Amino acid sequence: MSNEITLKSKLGRLSDIGQIIKPGSFVAIGGGWSCNKPMAIVREIIRQDIGCLKVMSITGGWEMEWLLGAGKVDHLVFSFLSLEFFGLPANFRRAAEKKTIELTEIEGCSMIKGLEAAKFGLPFSAFRGPKGSDIVAEAPELYKTVNCPFTGQELTAIQAIIPDVAIIHAQKADTAGNVQMIGTSASDLDMAMAAKKVIVTVEEIVSEDEIRENKSATTLFRNDVDMVIHCPMGASPCSSVPYYSAHLMQMQKDVAGLHPKAAKDYIPTVIGANEEEYWSNVGGVEAQERLKAFPNATRSIPLPATLDTTPAEEFSIGDQMVSALAATIEDEDTIVLGSFTPLAYAAYNLAKLTRAPNAFVVGYSGVDARPFEMGFHTSEAACIENSAGLWSMTECIEALHFRGTGDVEAVSSAQMDANGDINISWLPMPVRDEEGKPTGEWNTRALRLPGGAGAPVVFGLHRKSVAYFPNHSKMIFVPKVNYVTGTRVYLSDEERIEQGLRPGPVIVVTNLCVMEMRERGVWNVVSLHKGVTAQDVIDNTGFEVQIADDCPVTKAPTRQEVELIKKVDPTGIHLLDFMSGKERAGQLPAILQQEWDSV
Repeated sequence: MSNEITLKSKLGRLSDIGQIIKPGSFVAIGGGWSCNKPMAIVREIIRQDIGCLKVMSITGGWEMEWLLGAGKVDHLVFSFLSLEFFGLPANFRRAAEKKTIELTEIEGCSMIKGLEAAKFGLPFSAFRGPKGSDIVAEAPELYKTVNCPFTGQELTAIQAIIPDVAIIHAQKADTAGNVQMIGTSASDLDMAMAAKKVIVTVEEIVSEDEIRENKSATTLFRNDVDMVIHCPMGASPCSSVPYYSAHLMQMQKDVAGLHPKAAKDYIPTVIGANEEEYWSNVGGVEAQERLKAFPNATRSIPLPATLDTTPAEEFSIGDQMVSALAATIEDEDTIVLGSFTPLAYAAYNLAKLTRAPNAFVVGYSGVDARPFEMGFHTSEAACIENSAGLWSMTECIEALHFRGTGDVEAVSSAQMDANGDINISWLPMPVRDEEGKPTGEWNTRALRLPGGAGAPVVFGLHRKSVAYFPNHSKMIFVPKVNYVTGTRVYLSDEERIEQGLRPGPVIVVTNLCVMEMRERGVWNVVSLHKGVTAQDVIDNTGFEVQIADDCPVTKAPTRQEVELIKKVDPTGIHLLDFMSGKERAGQLPAILQQEWDSV
């Protein structure tokens, strides 16, 4: 008789998921943005025709667009849903605007707290925010206001969120279901511990001995896992760093193929009968090898030996905005990386290379990252490679957002109003009669936007609320937003101190100027960019702004800054922020092809 304990195997196959995921199940999908999504399981759900699902993702995108396009979703729970630089998901927009499915929008930090409540076996969880957001006002069944029994402070409560099944992609596991998550892990652990059942796909099945030899990497244990499936490349076309980057060349094709007019024919053709057929349709071994090469093609950027403060004689508006955003960052500030917003990322790296080398950069992919070269295929891996450690999305939010220790997270939005409220949820359109003529009425829920993710909370909790807008106009700066996604409820220094928050302003950087708000509704133009007049700003702002007669010109980027921006962003990714969706779609393929050919 052997002295070794043989643990029960939980090893399954993709074809087995129907044992756990049933029609009508509430399925929480792990991963964040385009990182570590369990896409092989998503494809298998479609193959097995498991429908009528309620699905949830904290920062959703491709997984939701596939399931929506295949008609497998009856109820969508989300905080943010986007195809990132590929634009808004067409199936999601159609479902939201036509009301073909049930939709529940939950602010991202709230979603994590709801999962946390379930994880701890509690009926709700209380926290700061998202106060003042229409997301809260429109979901009274989820949100309540409670008072702290010790201090009397008013807090927000979110109901526990209990999925039937959590599906997760990780890097390693043993056959018993001990799982090691490496790289970007979003809030997968919370989902797993909140859900009734858990399925995990992994890149490698390793021995129990190997798991125990590297025990610090084990984050999810066999008692919380019901099935583990060996599925190499199982997150693709999303990434699973350090194993491979996102298959962006295929994603370009998916954008068109997943459109409601094409999805019915495209989806079964591409996914095939199994994963082998899927890969034969999307590039096979050659594509896999390229994707595996990208995480090894990252570049860090060393600090310059000396700083040159000589103003540049020639610079673009992109250079000006990156420099102005970098100027909002002070040395030793804590900078939070949110969604991949290229212009903001360029500014963070520039600040680290010049004025703020001791700034503490924290993202959902890495902690205390050094400056790195940006790339669509490589930024996630570069951030991880140049970091001192890794945090999950939950750890980042708990350590920075809820504690109020973050200083800067540059965000953008579709609208901002006189009160500093932001809208990333819905845009209005005029109602037209049968002849196409405006009736004078407005449809306030006409154009669906991606959602706020964690912005409704973090916009108020960071010391400084920093927003940027590459196209300053009255369409963006409106008297009152159509929908309040997020607001800096506590604005004045006194209010913030009273709430245990650090005082700080709302700072806005645009292609025309830098503005600041310290008192609600009172906007001061801090500086005008070169060649911009006060009247230019007034004519393009939908609310009153105060501009001094002697308003200074925005400090020009230095010669060194212009050169460093080129090093940080050699293909000019940040310039896409200045383009319309149509223009971006025209420029993006060439950039992606250039990166694809570089490995």
